[in-house]
Amino acid sequence: MTEQIKMPVMVGVFADVVADFIRYKRSLGYKYESEPKCLSRFCSFAEDFGVTSIEITEDLAYEWCAPREDEAPKNRTHRITCIRQFAVYLNDLGYPAFIMPEVRNIPKSPFTPHIFTHDEIKRLFQIIDNAPDKRNAKNKNISSPAIFRMLYGCGMRVSEVCGLRRKDVDIENGILTLHDTKNGTDRYVPLSASVQAAVQKYAYQMIWDSEDEYFFKKPDRSRLAPITIYGRFRDYLFKIGISHGGKNKGPRLHDLRHTFAVHVLQKWIAADIDVYARLPVLSAYMGHKGIRSTAIYLRLTAEVYPELLKKAEKYSGYVIPEVSDEAD
Repeated sequence: MTEQIKMPVMVGVFADVVADFIRYKRSLGYKYESEPKCLSRFCSFAEDFGVTSIEITEDLAYEWCAPREDEAPKNRTHRITCIRQFAVYLNDLGYPAFIMPEVRNIPKSPFTPHIFTHDEIKRLFQIIDNAPDKRNAKNKNISSPAIFRMLYGCGMRVSEVCGLRRKDVDIENGILTLHDTKNGTDRYVPLSASVQAAVQKYAYQMIWDSEDEYFFKKPDRSRLAPITIYGRFRDYLFKIGISHGGKNKGPRLHDLRHTFAVHVLQKWIAADIDVYARLPVLSAYMGHKGIRSTAIYLRLTAEVYPELLKKAEKYSGYVIPEVSDEAD
């Protein structure tokens, strides 16, 4: 007897149509064993992206297909193929869906994040902290100082910030508990004094009905979406005069995470600390799968702060890789 393949959980606006698509492919004789798991992840990704209707925009498609940390080209090709086939299916049903170009050989793309200067970070938080109170932006002004300090001051992924629940935030001791993060692990994130102060100020103005409620929430108590935080980010950048490079370019919200890593390494190198010995600490703190992903930031640090190059190479020159698209 053939064992029935268990269907992974589908969520969000695409849930039903994805399930129909999988049944359709299997009715044609395809096994479709690994694809449902990929499409389940796409459903969750689309929900985090803020998708509210059955539509695959070009931005959504390219964000989903972007390179990921330690991902083999074969796996990325599989993700792209899945979304291409699903988009064709949606088009056949009459839904708008951007079809990614067919990929045969994926070339490595240059990794060029925007590393914010210390002055830019200072101006960014001046705007965030001093935003005028508005009736329709009350939650924004209360939450943004804490949210963006977590993104920059802790190097957290936006999905990790949005996924925090009240029980995950130890306000008094300044420790966050992150569950089932991108690489499938849990981790603790201790907060610096400034980040903890911002989190406490936010928490003292909020009321939660249960420990399971999202820490950062909308007025209707639903989870704050990453796309909402990205919208705030773009608004803040405009106000401090940092222009956006255009479609598929930065500065990106994720660049705050990259900037955190570079600024930490800059501080260590300037203090003559053996950064290679410290890399495992930074790697664990950021939730990287391995030290190789963290080591990429050494070269980025040397490129942004060339005067530190000799110091960086003194300790870690032989382990600094070429800049690629692997850091996350």
